[in-house]
Order: sequence, then C-alpha cells, then structure tokens
Amino acid sequence: MNPKQKTALTKVFAVSGTVVLWAPILFLFVTAIVGSIAGKALLFDYLMLAELFPIVALGLILLVLASLLSRTFRKWFGWGSVAALLALTGAQILATASGLASGALAESGGVFATVIAAIVIYNVIVGALAILAMLLLRRLFQKQPQEAAAE
Repeated sequence: MNPKQKTALTKVFAVSGTVVLWAPILFLFVTAIVGSIAGKALLFDYLMLAELFPIVALGLILLVLASLLSRTFRKWFGWGSVAALLALTGAQILATASGLASGALAESGGVFATVIAAIVIYNVIVGALAILAMLLLRRLFQKQPQEAAAE
C-alpha cells in the first residue's frame, strides 16, 4: 500500500470511527433533552451507551485501526478500549452472578452500587475516547509545513 492510500485509509477510518462513536453519545443527550421536556422532569438514561455497545465497539475498532495506521494515540485508544470493555464486562458479570440482572436481588446495596459505578466508569471512558477521536482528527487533518508552503 503506497503512502497516499495509507493516509486516505487512515482518514476514512478516523472520520468513520469518530462519527460512529459520537452517534450513541449524541443520541443519549437528544433523548434526554426531548424526554425531559416532554416529561417535565429530568430524564437521563445513563445505561444507553451500554445498550448501544455494538455501535460503540464498531467506532472503537475503527479508531484503533486509524491510530495504528497513523501511529498516533495508539496506546490511548488501545488501553482505553480495553478498559471500557473490562468495565462493562465486569458490570455485566457481577449483575448476572449476584442475581441483580434477573431481579432476584433488590436494586440496593453494595452490589448495585458497584454495578452502577462500573457502568458510569464505562461511560466516562467512552466519552474520553470520543474526545480523543476529535484530537486524532485534528492531528490527521492539520496542514503539514511543506504542504502549507506549496500552496
């Protein structure tokens, strides 16, 4: 693959991954605003990013590929994606093993707080990776000194 094709592919992965990763986040806030206005109370579904995990995972895969091809933020996207996956998986395993997921355990106590904390950590990591995706785009699309001089 020649350098121009690699650069173009990297940019396509970065833009696609950023759009796909930001879509569930924006959907979360749009539904919160519309629901809050319609219900005349503050409504915010913090579980939505976990529910839309396949979309988030697709965005993260595209961004990891873009970061590997561009050799930019590789460790941040790699470890961040692993941390998000571990937080969500840990919350799901704990909820299932404790009976919280089936309703056998009441929604209170330490197990419930731990599951909610893990989901909040997952949401924060996904938000941070979405912001990092914007920084990756900025770095990929900034003009290089030799390009600026040629124009």
